[in-house]
Amino acid sequence: MATKIIAGSAVFSFIPEIGEAAKKNETSEFKLPSLKNFQALDNLSIGKVNLDFTQPMDIRDKTSAVVIHHAGMRRDEDLDVPSIHDIHLGNGWAGIGYHYIIHKDGFIEQGRPLKFVGAHAWKNNGYTVGICMTGNFDLGQPTFAQALATEQLVAALCKKYKIKPTKKTIVGHRDLNDTSCPGANFYPYLPKLIKNVKKVI
Repeated sequence: MATKIIAGSAVFSFIPEIGEAAKKNETSEFKLPSLKNFQALDNLSIGKVNLDFTQPMDIRDKTSAVVIHHAGMRRDEDLDVPSIHDIHLGNGWAGIGYHYIIHKDGFIEQGRPLKFVGAHAWKNNGYTVGICMTGNFDLGQPTFAQALATEQLVAALCKKYKIKPTKKTIVGHRDLNDTSCPGANFYPYLPKLIKNVKKVI
């Protein structure tokens, strides 16, 4: 499995950025959807997969930021939670490092249980929740449904943890580590996402 999917800037924190040719996709026609309503975290439809974690995990004692990732594989493809779990086990981790995975159809799945410290943003896991959208946004773009689900989930997490939405509390992985994640075709939309979240909470 690990040899099949090997170049995820979000899955592996120290993979170099994708080349300049891929970055030319920045001038895309993608439009971030407007978030018109708010749903509490308990009201969102979130799928759960039974995962076996191989090591004890620390409980996160504070939550003050949300980190957004893309899966960043070689192809702009969907990827299921068990596959990401297997990749992260191969890194020597307890299991999947992200707390949530958001698929191209907008379906949200639980990854690492929310109460535990994640493994998704080196040196910044102790206070953050990690959200990963499937796909590679240096090559492609999120779908409308995926982007809308991401906004809704971020808003729900901000509400739950009383996080004020700002550019310091809703960040891309590249804001914290040396990576292109969450991709050249999505990262420029983070300010609009923050603005949309601020409106509904």
